[in-house]
Amino acid sequence: MALRLTRLTERFSWLVAVGGAMLAFTSVFIWLAQMPFSLELPAWQPLSLFVSPILFHADGISWPFALSVAALTLTMLLTAVARPVVANSYNWVGALTLGGLGLMAVTADNPLTLLLVWAALDMTELILQLVSVDGASNNDKVVTSFFTRALGTGILLWANIVSIAQGSSFNFQSIPSNAGIYLVIAAGLRLGVLPLHLPYSSESNLRRGFGTSIRLISAVSSLILLAHVPADSSTTFTPLLAAFAVAAALYGGWMWLRAPDELTGRPYWIIGLGALSVTSALSGNPLGAVAWGCALILVGGALFLASVQQVWLNRLLLVGVWSLSALPYSLTASGWLGKSGLFLPMMIAAQALIVAGFVRHALRPSGRDTFESQPGWARSVYPAGILLLIISQLLLGFFGWDGALMVGAWLPAVIASLLTVGLVWATPRFRIFNPIRAHWVNPASSRINIFYNSFWALYRTIARVGNTITNVLEGEGGIMWTILFLVIFISLLTQGSY
Repeated sequence: MALRLTRLTERFSWLVAVGGAMLAFTSVFIWLAQMPFSLELPAWQPLSLFVSPILFHADGISWPFALSVAALTLTMLLTAVARPVVANSYNWVGALTLGGLGLMAVTADNPLTLLLVWAALDMTELILQLVSVDGASNNDKVVTSFFTRALGTGILLWANIVSIAQGSSFNFQSIPSNAGIYLVIAAGLRLGVLPLHLPYSSESNLRRGFGTSIRLISAVSSLILLAHVPADSSTTFTPLLAAFAVAAALYGGWMWLRAPDELTGRPYWIIGLGALSVTSALSGNPLGAVAWGCALILVGGALFLASVQQVWLNRLLLVGVWSLSALPYSLTASGWLGKSGLFLPMMIAAQALIVAGFVRHALRPSGRDTFESQPGWARSVYPAGILLLIISQLLLGFFGWDGALMVGAWLPAVIASLLTVGLVWATPRFRIFNPIRAHWVNPASSRINIFYNSFWALYRTIARVGNTITNVLEGEGGIMWTILFLVIFISLLTQGSY
């Protein structure tokens, strides 16, 4: 808003926004000098109702997520110079606001703080989605997606209420083991994993840039919940939830591999890696959930924001293969730690599908813009933004958080790598691995959303009944109905007095 009031040109507005994002990115590294540390806001009144304060906490778990969010925000602004859109300062303000909400989400130390951030993110995404889609059916899908996220929010709120009722203060540093399953369900609902559904409408006009930021930051704000699941929170429902998550990972990986382009396949990317994070949390490996979550935002962000065709930069994107490989000292080296049990082979297959799909989309020869009409400074700024995310992937493999410098479970990683090589070889040679046609995507999404469509149909039926009753009471016969109800009410009172 200050940029608007000072009437700066769009170029200066962009420079100020980039400066703010760069300052935020640099400040995340300054955290390392004093971690762990907390920031507590003044307590809300009455204290009997708001037991937990608004509290933010930075440690070895939240730091990699914070770095990922800050890097994605800065990259989105840097790569905006190559996108043929009309820019205005509201776009930059929105990008910085979204990045700030993402940082608050990943550093939230208790459910109350996270719930408030989730509410802000959900309302922002709901408004943007309703504005960017056309048609009543697409609006229904947006509202349905909002409903599932709200349901996940309600699960976390219920876990907080149960904890307070038992006389304990529920914060993410000391979570009761019996509350861990609630965190998994809440995150799974918001990610589209438990049960399987697309987290947003594929018909949205929000594509690259701000659309990528809001979808990835919304996902990572839910993934941080999995990082706080206690390792000993296994229950009788854990195998069932793990089976759902593995099925979602396989489906997401398969659809991602066969998507016609990376933006069409973006919801399946979120589902696939989100499901791997859920399975890591269920197997007692919260570090693995963090690793897959950071890969989702850093590797995916570099691919989705790469809108210009440059051969050398496309090849550098393949650094993401290393980041997704779970090999020693990679970003996801901690991905296969924990007790995966019988689901491990299927999880390895899902990982291979996701990595093979990433290779195909990263090396896609056409469909991107060119730099022919761009000025010289833009040709330097744009690659710097993509390189920032690539360097951040390598950086997190070696220092800065609890999962850095790990050998991990190297045998599943090697098997997944070999399977990935086989899929990359087979994709152009066998029709079953070829990209699906664009008109196949929507029917697939509608089939997996049938559970939520049923609830939506029930809601519309109840709404029609309510409208009918309203019309009857507000019409010409409304007075007669009122008199009738009044007579019946008086008769009941009269009978009760005898």
